[in-house]
Amino acid sequence: MIEIDWQRDYNHEFVCPYCEKVGLRLRGKGRNNKRRFSCPYCQKRTIDSCQINFSNSLFSVNWKKDYKVGDFVCPHENCNSKDVRLAGQKSHKKRFKCQICGSITQESCDLTAYNVVSRLSNNQPNIKQFSFNDEKWDLRGINPSYNGRSSYYCVHFDKIKLDWFRVYAKQHIYHLCKINTPLGTIDGNLCSLRIFSRYLAEKGISGINEVNRSLILDFINWDKTTNDGLRIRLGGLRNFFITGKIRGWFEIDQDIIRDDDYPKRKLKTPDPIPDGVREQIEKNLHKLPDPFARMWLISFFTAMRPAELALLKKDCLIQEGGIWKIIFDRPKNKEEQRQIFITRTIAEVVQEQQAYIQELWGDEWEYLFCYYRGLSDEDPTQPNLKAIKKVIPQVPSIFSQVIRCLIQAEDIRDENGKLAKFNHRLIRPTRLTQLYNLGHDITVVQHWAGHKKYSTTARYYTKITPEKFKYEIGHIQQALFNADGKYVAYDSLPKSFWQNRKAHQLHPPHILHLYVQPQVM
Repeated sequence: MIEIDWQRDYNHEFVCPYCEKVGLRLRGKGRNNKRRFSCPYCQKRTIDSCQINFSNSLFSVNWKKDYKVGDFVCPHENCNSKDVRLAGQKSHKKRFKCQICGSITQESCDLTAYNVVSRLSNNQPNIKQFSFNDEKWDLRGINPSYNGRSSYYCVHFDKIKLDWFRVYAKQHIYHLCKINTPLGTIDGNLCSLRIFSRYLAEKGISGINEVNRSLILDFINWDKTTNDGLRIRLGGLRNFFITGKIRGWFEIDQDIIRDDDYPKRKLKTPDPIPDGVREQIEKNLHKLPDPFARMWLISFFTAMRPAELALLKKDCLIQEGGIWKIIFDRPKNKEEQRQIFITRTIAEVVQEQQAYIQELWGDEWEYLFCYYRGLSDEDPTQPNLKAIKKVIPQVPSIFSQVIRCLIQAEDIRDENGKLAKFNHRLIRPTRLTQLYNLGHDITVVQHWAGHKKYSTTARYYTKITPEKFKYEIGHIQQALFNADGKYVAYDSLPKSFWQNRKAHQLHPPHILHLYVQPQVM
């Protein structure tokens, strides 16, 4: 049987069999010892469908006897030598050493939704020429501005039922590409159309003119998904119907999907990194390679999203007099450019990274950071680190891998005594929560985060700490008012009031007496 190290080798490439979106998460094993997965979009769970047993003779290779020098090519840049020899084994994988450049490589490959590509490859697949009639589109052929951060660029239409509906779906996806819609949003819209096409085929719908309000209500009952999945589904369909009506593809009721159709959203509380864990990580940053330590410092201070950090340009640093700031684009809105004012210390960190990248590739590389291979899960110093001229992808997250390696090596634990967990996405709410608990107004935190809505910052990115809560409660308890609603200073009350409050009660009872009322902060 093939043994797979799921924690190390699985990078969320599997597709959910229910909503058909990429990104199944590991969820341990079931009673039958099969691997379990859960979908972050529709919340449904599944297991690996089968376990395949292979005969030992099929994959049993006597490497010392059968392997011939020249069969493999060194994958390292500017080498490509065929003088690659067997150099032992590590983690159940054969290791090979190039006799020309001295680099060591492990046998490995990654399966992605786009192709079977080598983990060590630093080249993007060639762009496929666009044709509207094809059932598989390379979105880079429609919009070359899509960056190299995503692990997939292709969309498939062959699973969309009904030929007439497939044409509308293609028109919609083409339109989304042309207006620079993020790839994740395109994937979500296509998934909604794919599921809706199954419903239309099952009900025998022969044209868009048969799609009406009652049909949508029946579809909501038919689609057995979670509330989160249904919200995503309705959002994609609503976008499709509005776009089709505006662009004249078809005529349809503009209120075919209404706000009341969406299930109520469960409020998710922020999940920042505990202060104790964060302080231990920052205390040991000097043990990491300099580029990764700089990633932490810049990412944490600015509260950047992982995509914003990966696509940060080398010329992002601006000085205006004695003021320094970082300029960057938002991947969610390619037309919006943000700026964050930084300290002189952070400016020096950026300058060090600029010098590092400039020394590597000069003007050939436009980004401040790059991808790396040769990462270790055990040694935080990363002795075999090799810089690659490639945008940091979403998967695998090399920054998360390096920080987790540091956590394990230094045995950094949370308040429950468990080994701390880390994900790059946690840095943003951690920083915003820190700003709020330091006493900054929530509107300042909102501006720092670049949120358009106050509620977004308050609900999803700031978590009040027990210390902050006790501090505010003290203010509330000291806020006193008299019967006229006027503020009464705490120190102005006689000492006897606190010793015996009834002694200060006024009679008859219907006359208002001095009372304590919480102040609305």
